[in-house]
Amino acid sequence: MSGVKLDANRILVPVNGDQASEHVFRWACQLARQSKAHLHAVYVIEVPLEMPLESEIGEATDRGEEILARIEVIASEEKLKDVHASSLRARHAGPAIVMEAEDRQMDAVILGVPYRRRFGSCTLGTTSSYIFNNAPCQVIFWRERAPTPVLA
Repeated sequence: MSGVKLDANRILVPVNGDQASEHVFRWACQLARQSKAHLHAVYVIEVPLEMPLESEIGEATDRGEEILARIEVIASEEKLKDVHASSLRARHAGPAIVMEAEDRQMDAVILGVPYRRRFGSCTLGTTSSYIFNNAPCQVIFWRERAPTPVLA
């Protein structure tokens, strides 16, 4: 998708460490560089309802730090300097991402979506659907390709 210019000055990219989120972040870096946009990556630590929101969840926090470190490496590889990466604590990722987009007055949210089929159709999942239905800005999906069938 080279040559595509995004009409956005502030781009939010939720990241979760899966292949789709890394691919979309790399693509968002390229778009941000071409558009001279500010890029913000966010990792959401989902805290179970039975725990206080401030609870220390070491494993999730460590994973978030690893993912954000990887995001910073990708930004460096893509020669993008204006990147901000942070983590949030929330009960559910979708509402947290929408609130982050509102609070930071983002022009676009770009989401990497893994290829999933359920009951014969592609599905977005609850987080992606929530963002699509509630974000105050543009929402752009980048879905992984369908797996190549294995021929016997």
